[in-house]
Amino acid sequence: MNYIVLDLEWNQCPYGKEHEDPTLPFEIVEIGAVRVSGNGEMDADFHENVCPTLYTRLHHITRKVIHISEKDLAGCRTFPEVFADFISWCGENPVFCTWGPGDLTELQRNVRWHMNRGTITGAWPFPYPLCFVDLQKIFAWYYGEDHTRRSLKNAVEYLHIHESEQFHDAFSDAHYTALVMKKLPADLFEKYYSIDTYITPTSREDEIFVNYGPYTKFISMPFDDRNDVMQDKVVSSMRCCVCNRKTRRKLFWFSENGRNMLCASICPEHGLLKGKARIRQNRDGKWYCVKTIRRITSAEYDILKKKKAAIREKRRHRGA
Repeated sequence: MNYIVLDLEWNQCPYGKEHEDPTLPFEIVEIGAVRVSGNGEMDADFHENVCPTLYTRLHHITRKVIHISEKDLAGCRTFPEVFADFISWCGENPVFCTWGPGDLTELQRNVRWHMNRGTITGAWPFPYPLCFVDLQKIFAWYYGEDHTRRSLKNAVEYLHIHESEQFHDAFSDAHYTALVMKKLPADLFEKYYSIDTYITPTSREDEIFVNYGPYTKFISMPFDDRNDVMQDKVVSSMRCCVCNRKTRRKLFWFSENGRNMLCASICPEHGLLKGKARIRQNRDGKWYCVKTIRRITSAEYDILKKKKAAIREKRRHRGA
């Protein structure tokens, strides 16, 4: 497997959000990557600073976080040049590994911005769907009892990895991420891969369904109106994550916090199930859903039932 452990540093508009280009809120200024073999060994690396073309002055937050100045970037190559070399260095069928999902989103957003301006030409360089290894998520599953996502520095400290380099440097962070990766069982990378949603399904035929074993994930087609998402029968359906059988609804979908929807049902063979639907807006301004279904215990179901009752009661008092 051709694993590419990737980390990026980026800048944002130094003059405030009202002056930013909404199609490129974060401009990449550094790319760091490590190639990891199937046995977990690091056998090659890539590192280069990127001269910005949109936000040429560093934001004050960027100055505090990363270890790069305008002077460091002034003589560097621009993103189209660096990206061309990077994607060539990655080789055929790379499997990107990142600490969290943000880096791949920003990488694609930077590529799209330059393609729209003609400074990057040719076909879209990423497959659809773009599957990757979210090492932050896998670390949380494997080491964290509460499955809380933790910072890379926290993971390095937890695993007693020697801290020989500074954090918030793209190459150093890629190197640290690769060291954390080495401490994780390799079979988890293929078993629990993530799916990037910078590019989402465009139709019913493009919708994505994955059965991970303990749970299933579904990514829906787009909808013009947010309220139409949960009205769709495919989106709102609850099938058992083990046998794919239709289930009997125990708790109908209800809003947890305005963005997420929760639901519970029961499979006659595999018991109680919890559905979670995250409603999001894609880059075209349309609405889609990422739905997960997993088995739960009776105690977890009782918590869910009480949560729905509390929300209903709160709304009742608010309307009184």
